[in-house]
Amino acid sequence: MYFKLILENGHVGAGKSLETVRYFRGESPVDMFNLAGRVPRVKGKNSGTGVKMVQAVSRDEYLKGIQQASGDRYLSTRKKTKHTKRKKEVLFH
Repeated sequence: MYFKLILENGHVGAGKSLETVRYFRGESPVDMFNLAGRVPRVKGKNSGTGVKMVQAVSRDEYLKGIQQASGDRYLSTRKKTKHTKRKKEVLFH
């Protein structure tokens, strides 16, 4: 089954939040509710208060949602690469 979740996300400033729409594949709405606790940036992970809605959707809507989310930098969960300082070259004359 395919699901659409509306989640309340943090890390956007003190006392502020951002609602995002995420799409997942799973067995049941209960599985999706539990999965939301492991999604990065979701508020209230232990209490589940960051989950605003879980709704079953069609495969087509799921695929469109995944495609749209791939362009959203906030939803990207890839680790940021560290920029290393360039080593100074020592020139001997």
